[in-house]
Amino acid sequence: MAPQSHLIVFLTIFLSVYVLSPSPSMVAASPALVAKVCSSKTLLDHNFCFKALANPQAAAAKNLNQLTNVVMKSAASNAQTTLNLITGMAKKPTSPGSLKALKTCEEVYRYAVRSFGMIYAELREDAMSANYDVSVIGPEADRCAQALAAAKVNAPEIADGNRNLLHYSAIGGDITATLN
Repeated sequence: MAPQSHLIVFLTIFLSVYVLSPSPSMVAASPALVAKVCSSKTLLDHNFCFKALANPQAAAAKNLNQLTNVVMKSAASNAQTTLNLITGMAKKPTSPGSLKALKTCEEVYRYAVRSFGMIYAELREDAMSANYDVSVIGPEADRCAQALAAAKVNAPEIADGNRNLLHYSAIGGDITATLN
């Protein structure tokens, strides 16, 4: 084979491999990140974690900081949805005890939305404070659940929201602890 033929074969193979290989920007490390985060022994519900992180934003995350941002946005959105539900329920005629319980839950969810929303920015300045702040959201869900139970309010949607708060708080706490 002539030297020109070798060069053409080499260039053809090289360009084929180069063009058909995914670029580094297209390869997300997130499957490994998601598996690492969701396989943590400290999480309450691994399935919840995998479902919560089964979205295009999590798939695009290339590091734990980006994944934290995705989780906190999802948590804040989820908490806002539950807050809207609680606010709507509180506007309807109800007993004073039920209204007091709903107001407690409103406080909890306002706090959760605000806290989840600020974790990512706080993470850049002080990962230890971000870890503390995200970790204390979980017990707030218990405060809402206890208020509802004491008033004998049966609200499965709020109970679901409380479980989600606990899970998102645990996921956020686990990720931010890793970043400390």
